[in-house]
Amino acid sequence: MTAPGLGAWPVAPPARRRRWLAPVTFTGLAVAGLLVLGVIALTSGPKPFAVAVGLALIPVPLIALGLLTLDRYEPEPVKLLMFTFLWGATAATLIALIVNTATLIALRVAINEDTADFLTAAVGAPIVEELAKGMVLLVLLRMRRRDLDGPVDGIVYGGLVGLGFAMTENVLYYAGAAVENGVEGVVGTFIVRGVLSPLLHPLFTAMTGIGLGYAAISRSSSARRVLPLSGLALAMGLHATWNAAASWGYLIGVYFLIMLPAIIGVVLVAVVDRRRLRRLMRQVLPTYVHSGWLIMADLPMLESLKWRRRARAYVKNAAGPGAAKAMRDYQVAATELVQLHDRTERRQFDPPTFTARQRSLLQRVQVARHTFSAPIRPPMCR
Repeated sequence: MTAPGLGAWPVAPPARRRRWLAPVTFTGLAVAGLLVLGVIALTSGPKPFAVAVGLALIPVPLIALGLLTLDRYEPEPVKLLMFTFLWGATAATLIALIVNTATLIALRVAINEDTADFLTAAVGAPIVEELAKGMVLLVLLRMRRRDLDGPVDGIVYGGLVGLGFAMTENVLYYAGAAVENGVEGVVGTFIVRGVLSPLLHPLFTAMTGIGLGYAAISRSSSARRVLPLSGLALAMGLHATWNAAASWGYLIGVYFLIMLPAIIGVVLVAVVDRRRLRRLMRQVLPTYVHSGWLIMADLPMLESLKWRRRARAYVKNAAGPGAAKAMRDYQVAATELVQLHDRTERRQFDPPTFTARQRSLLQRVQVARHTFSAPIRPPMCR
């Protein structure tokens, strides 16, 4: 079926982009990363450094996959995902290293060494590190707000920032443990940081992300101010609690009583938000069936992650990888249409903006539908 009205709609010209911005940004992050890793390598030596890098990389793929799995309805742009991860691994780590070291030196001059170490770990580091990590999420909210569609997006972006930060910080800790205590020190540190608590930095920054994600879809101007600060405060509080527990020797108790429930809470936030999105799909997508842009048989597939996956596999077997890619774009465009309606209902888009975005998305829907051989029929959705 030919979608109505598209011929009367001119295709919007591509937005002007600052082509220099991405290369300059990623070059800056690379320089920051080299500075941090160079300092670690020079202070630890090549062998401890190599061991530390290898151990630090172990949990990264699994945690990254888990975070990305939370957002399968509308996968985020790869460049933004890479940017947030690299920000945590490089720029945020460099900022924290400089400020935390300066703070520790200043406090050791002013007060006794033990108190200075505790205050830096339990007070200074949580504030500095969560601000350094959360900075990039604020940039996303200000400059790429349409890519921040709720708490799930905040969890994904915040978790990746924290994961990058934890990876580089672990290189520092593993290398230091190797120099000071040899194999025994490395094993003990890896058990604490790589086995017991690899999710904690992602957890902390996910709190900031949740606050920003809810702020991005909130109708209330006061909530848009309060929620990001509340998420950041919660991130700092959890971080401070963990660091204080490490100083006092209560890691296991704090992990099971506070951190593990917080991790479960983040997963529940994602589950609730996913259900909200499915509910919106049931409300919004039928209107596009009536106007001819979608067909009724596709609605169960678009609402279900399982049927989305099966639909992509079906068209891939029938028409090849290009058709599967078109099916994915069809699914994502439908999801973005739903989110567009939701954000317009929340008075975040004015009518002209809504109309322009709707036209662009409907054009994507039509192009995708004509690329794969045929719409998914009822046999796919039994």
